[in-house]
Amino acid sequence: MSNSAVTPLSATEPVTGPLRFGVAGIGYWADTVHIPGLKLQPAVALVGAWGRNPQALTEVTRRHGIRAFSRFEDMLDEVDAISISLPPAVQAELALVAAKAGKHLLLEKPIAPTVEAAERLAGTIERNRVASVVFFTRRFVPDFERALQGASNQGWSGARVRQLTGALLPGSPYIASAWRAADNGALWDLAPHTFSVLNAVLGPVQQISASRSPDRATRFTAIHRGGARSEAELSLHTPESSVASEYVFLAPDREYALPLPTFPRPQALATAAGELAANIARGETRHRCDVRLGLEVVRTLAAADRSIAAGGTTVAV
Repeated sequence: MSNSAVTPLSATEPVTGPLRFGVAGIGYWADTVHIPGLKLQPAVALVGAWGRNPQALTEVTRRHGIRAFSRFEDMLDEVDAISISLPPAVQAELALVAAKAGKHLLLEKPIAPTVEAAERLAGTIERNRVASVVFFTRRFVPDFERALQGASNQGWSGARVRQLTGALLPGSPYIASAWRAADNGALWDLAPHTFSVLNAVLGPVQQISASRSPDRATRFTAIHRGGARSEAELSLHTPESSVASEYVFLAPDREYALPLPTFPRPQALATAAGELAANIARGETRHRCDVRLGLEVVRTLAAADRSIAAGGTTVAV
C-alpha cells in the first residue's frame, strides 16, 4: 500500500482550518481511545459524539466535554469527518451513509463483516472521493512503523506471528463484545492487525489454510504474493501467564523480530487522525492503511473462514 498514487479529493467544500470530527460510538473503545485520541490531535477539532443509548451518550459526552448528538444525520451536518468505533456490521452501514454525504472516514478494523459489505463500502468511498484511514493500531506507532518499513524488500521467505491475548477472559472490558465472542472472533479481531503488518512486507495473501482448536485459538498458514509463507497463532482466551506477541520475518540465513514498543493507544489514534487530516489538506485520498487495505484484509479473513469450514483446506483469497 503506497501513497504514491494520488486520487484528488472532491472539489465540493474544501476543508479549511482544523478537520471537524464526530465520533460514532460511545462504548469502551470510543470512550478510552477514539475520543481522547482525537482531543490530542491539534490538526482536528472534536465536535461531538453519537450513540444509540441516550444515558450512556450523555455520560460519555459530559465526561469529555463534547456535544451529544441524538441523531447520526445531525452529526454529519456538523463535521468534515467521522471516526467510527462500532461493531463491524454497524460500522459498514454507517460508513456508507457518511461517505455518501461526502465525509472522510477514520475506520476500525475489520471494516465490514463480509466481503460484499466491504466491497460496497470501498466502492462508495472511491466514487465519492473521500479520504479514509483504517486504524490498524501498530501501523500508527512511529517506532514500529519505521522498523516495518525497514524490513521491506529484504528477501524474506516467510514470517511467524503470535498474538495470544486474554481479551475475552473475565474482567476484560471486551467481555461483552458479541462479535469478538463469536467462534471466529479471534480471527476477525486479531488477524486484521496481523495482515496489516505481514502484507506490508510480504505482499497480499493469495492462498490460506486455517484451523480453530477446541481452546478457541486460530492458526493459519498463508502464501503471499511472491511465494513467502507466513504462519500465525491467534487467541483471545489466553491466560495471563501465557500472553505473547511477536512478529518475526524469516530467511534461510537470518530472522528479524519487529520491536513491540508499548504505546498509549489514544496517541496512536491521534497519529492516524493527523495522517488523515494531512492527506485531506494535500488533496489526496490514498493512504498505506486506507479502505483498500481494509478490503484486502476482509477478503483474506473470509477466505480463512472458508478454509476452517472445509476442514483446513487451502483456499484462494
